Amino acid sequence: MLSLVPVIAGAVRLSGLAGGANGGGVTPENARFMANPAPVVLHVLCASLFCVLGALQFDAALRQRFPRLHRINCRVAAPCGIVAALAGLWMTAAYAIPAELQGPLLYSVRMAVGLAMALAVTLSVHAVLQRRIDQHKAWMVRAYALGQGAGTQVLILLPVTLMAGAPTFIFRDVLMASAWGLNVVFAEWVIRRRLPST
Repeated sequence: MLSLVPVIAGAVRLSGLAGGANGGGVTPENARFMANPAPVVLHVLCASLFCVLGALQFDAALRQRFPRLHRINCRVAAPCGIVAALAGLWMTAAYAIPAELQGPLLYSVRMAVGLAMALAVTLSVHAVLQRRIDQHKAWMVRAYALGQGAGTQVLILLPVTLMAGAPTFIFRDVLMASAWGLNVVFAEWVIRRRLPST
């Protein structure tokens, strides 16, 4: 459910890019993406697949009933998670984002999250290849929590925007960063509750 809004927003973003490329014109909102569409296209497609397939991976009943499907999904979701994280780093480094939408704090957090997510997926895959299933699960929970940051950001930013207008500058940076922080705390709680050995 948390994936729904970012997936829809990503589809709208890609549709806007396609429309702009097909004569829809360059707008202030899409100019940076039109100039260099590769990272945003990779990020949206791979993050969407990672979030949707990842949700299926955590369904214990589905995993037990269709273990082969779980393995197939993992072979798609894991590379998508790594590409989404690396494309997020690429976007953060390559795009000139206005200061009111991203200051030094949010830039740093985005870079840290991208690196941490790519590392978490990699460690998860490494663990499952060594048959360390609890560690595999723990690292994938962490990666998925980071990948779901955009969904939590919507939940945090929407009420603030409705009550006081769209936040900007440091206030926006703090709210955006706090979404990842909340997800990490929740992930660690889930891991300690369900996987006490990790």
